[in-house]
Amino acid sequence: MSNTEIGRILRASTAGFAVGCRVGQLRAPAFGGLVRARPLDEREAIYGLIYDMLIDDDPLVRRLVLAESPRESAIQDQRENRILPVEMSVMAVGYEMYGEPEAASGRVHHTLPPRPPLNLDPVELVDNPDDVRAFTDDLGYLRLILRAVGTPVPVDQLLVAHIVNVYQIRGNDDAWALRVIHELIELLRSNYDVLIPTLEALSGAMPELIVSGKR
Repeated sequence: MSNTEIGRILRASTAGFAVGCRVGQLRAPAFGGLVRARPLDEREAIYGLIYDMLIDDDPLVRRLVLAESPRESAIQDQRENRILPVEMSVMAVGYEMYGEPEAASGRVHHTLPPRPPLNLDPVELVDNPDDVRAFTDDLGYLRLILRAVGTPVPVDQLLVAHIVNVYQIRGNDDAWALRVIHELIELLRSNYDVLIPTLEALSGAMPELIVSGKR
């Protein structure tokens, strides 16, 4: 099973990047999804989490909005041939080196990348279970997510969406979900404003984990 390409890099920094895609590519990615910017050469592959999506207007949309009853064909044509891409904002949460000595090549690092991806590098949704396990077995990347507390990033909702998504891809992995919860409790023990809403949202999103007494 291969991962799904969802777009290409629009702009980037070491802290994150923006992905541009067509409307037709929006069926795969979702808020909290794990993505990977794949280089076209032997640079680093950058991992990140989708934390925002923007569907901006364009001149044709503005005209269609003002129309009393826009034709369905015009709406469909605009969605398929719009002149502006859909944008996804991504927070960097790790990277994977290429071209290192064989023993280290492909190893995942849960730190900010040494350099950003380049414009037009392809970006894929990491939905291959083996790739998801390889990245999420080590929970060190949670610290990078928590760096965004106090910024416009909705950290508690991002954590919940990501955890639920990974839990399902890992085959309803209760042991992994419990490790994540315990790690969050440890990391956020002095920040109840983030910890409590996160745990409450997880309880609502994953009731089977709570009801079974495994929390």
